[in-house]
Amino acid sequence: MRTSLHRSLCALALFGLVACAGEERRPSVLLVSIDMLRADHVSAYGYERRTTPTLEALAADGVRFERHISSAPWTLPAHAALFTSLPDSVHGCVEGSGNALAPGVTTLAERFRDAGYRTAGFYAGPYLHEAFGLGQGFEEYAYCVPEAADLFTAEQVAAWAGDPAAHRRSHHGVTNPDVFKASSAWLEQHADEPFFLFVHLWDAHFDFVPPPSFAKRFADSAYDGWVDGREFFFDPRIRADMDARDLNQLLALYDGEIMWCDAHVKLLLERLDALGIAEDTVVVVTSDHGTEFFDHGQKGHRRTLYDEALRVPLIVRAPGLLPAGQAVQGVTRTVDVGPTLLELCGLDRVAGLEGQSLVAAAQGQPARLRPALSELLADQNQLLSVTTDRGRIVWNRATDAVAWFDLQADPDERSPRTDLEEGLGAELAQALAQEVQRLREAAERHPIQAVAPELPPGLEQALHASGYGGGGD
Repeated sequence: MRTSLHRSLCALALFGLVACAGEERRPSVLLVSIDMLRADHVSAYGYERRTTPTLEALAADGVRFERHISSAPWTLPAHAALFTSLPDSVHGCVEGSGNALAPGVTTLAERFRDAGYRTAGFYAGPYLHEAFGLGQGFEEYAYCVPEAADLFTAEQVAAWAGDPAAHRRSHHGVTNPDVFKASSAWLEQHADEPFFLFVHLWDAHFDFVPPPSFAKRFADSAYDGWVDGREFFFDPRIRADMDARDLNQLLALYDGEIMWCDAHVKLLLERLDALGIAEDTVVVVTSDHGTEFFDHGQKGHRRTLYDEALRVPLIVRAPGLLPAGQAVQGVTRTVDVGPTLLELCGLDRVAGLEGQSLVAAAQGQPARLRPALSELLADQNQLLSVTTDRGRIVWNRATDAVAWFDLQADPDERSPRTDLEEGLGAELAQALAQEVQRLREAAERHPIQAVAPELPPGLEQALHASGYGGGGD
């Protein structure tokens, strides 16, 4: 009885209502983004290969959101939406160059910093660079790429840009250990105070060259072909009609990279345990987007708004605040993560957030979840989609073409339909109209002008070398 009462009081203390052991502490936040992680390749979501044992355990201790949909099928706008709780058309970071998050936009890191939290972010993907405005509000925001000093100095740019070996190095770098090392060191320094820590794990992004033990984990031991995980976007042999054994090897290497990232989530959780702050920390693991392996004839992402590019994991563990082992079935969105974290930490709901808190839904209470709006506005695309529990509708704003999918009868999105007069077609058409109206209203509330980023020397070349720029994100 005394143990149960003590735990209950400690849970209340997380909200700042009761002092547990004579000391109040607001919960800290560890927000992990695993780049390019398709939900259907995550074993915590039912994938047949056990790619994510750590995320399985995290979901068993927390809440798994089954239909979490990204705001965009590529890195920059999706992270901008994660940090601002604004749709992509509103926050303005929709192209790979020529824009950045405006200084007047308030980020999640700024909200936590203003509430007295220590804030830090450690990342490895080029589009997380502070030149794109995503470092706003972080006291420390570090690019954890060993080669960055070489790649981004003015003296090295000309030589690097014309050096194929240097390009390959930017593809093949292993960055998870460096991100973990920096994050762990920061945690050691700030474990005794509330913090908001963002960690970006990049190694699941192509190229797919995990350490040998992870590369072998899912591969066919008898495979003797040419696929080694390199040059995924650029190698012309990696195409829709490639041999099935070669494609399976490619997928096995991608899955090995996922497991490699999962292993580093485990290291982060173990660090929280070792520091004695696991019970005081809300842990969120998600992704910015998925990727295509010829599901609809193409590879990579930043090309379409199908499920393989948009559906990503979202798992939240909040000891004493959210139930363990809960699964939320409805559609949730990138922009909902920020309001959820603010509520879990007992911070006041503030004006200017277009997302909604998912706490009630996570606690099993009735909650009216909104359809998910996704946009692809880069590379002269003008695509907008709305995903509901039953279907997805896609509007090409450049041509005014509209198509929809019944995701229950056609989960692989093979049979587009264009009839909008009755049934699910009419329902999705109405959802599209409502979300477009909400988007217009949000743009009126947030008259933001995206600003041109000041790119460090070599950053734009690094983006192209990593498959970004011109549709190869």
